[in-house]
Amino acid sequence: LVESFLERAPFPLLLEDEAPFQVAYWMGSTGNNFGLHTDMFTEQFLCQHQGTKEVLLLLPEDASLVDPFPFLETTLYYKSRSRSVKNLHPGAAREVLRIIMQPGDVLYMPSWWWHEVRTLEGPSCSTTYRFHLEDADRFLKVMNLFYQFHKSAAEYGTGHLAKHLRSFFVHALQPSKKTGEGWFIPLVSCTLGFGFGWLCALRHRCSVR
Repeated sequence: LVESFLERAPFPLLLEDEAPFQVAYWMGSTGNNFGLHTDMFTEQFLCQHQGTKEVLLLLPEDASLVDPFPFLETTLYYKSRSRSVKNLHPGAAREVLRIIMQPGDVLYMPSWWWHEVRTLEGPSCSTTYRFHLEDADRFLKVMNLFYQFHKSAAEYGTGHLAKHLRSFFVHALQPSKKTGEGWFIPLVSCTLGFGFGWLCALRHRCSVR
């Protein structure tokens, strides 16, 4: 089956042979819907080989419009809780780009753009070629660190510390009136150092109780 599929998925000439990337093959029947999500710091080309697909793309300035899972509660923060664009707040509809892909079409998807892919006419065969940006690994480490030390705080004592941390994050992520833009990078660096130190201290405290 895989060998038969590969014959229908030629390597795009627009990609460099030596460029590092990941390849994902997709097969689906009519009506199959890959829910609304983002691949974060990843650029990719979607190549349609057989069948017809609908792709919905959006990148609103207000991330709450795509209803992502809270990153302090789950590692599924790259997915939308609403699953589909049609379930989002009406304000999100103004941001949506709709593309119909036929065999032979190639779609470039920039990093962070949220997308929902649905098969209109199947069977459908397609391929994505993914290029992870330099910030991809750093971002995942930061998000996983946020999740882990919030989880540890929530399990410690009454949970009061976890509530304080949530308010601490909300306060820190507000744009600074003094420095304006450029506040995110120093915040992340500070949070990484704080997070590792805080985790070590919390684990040591729990181990001696």
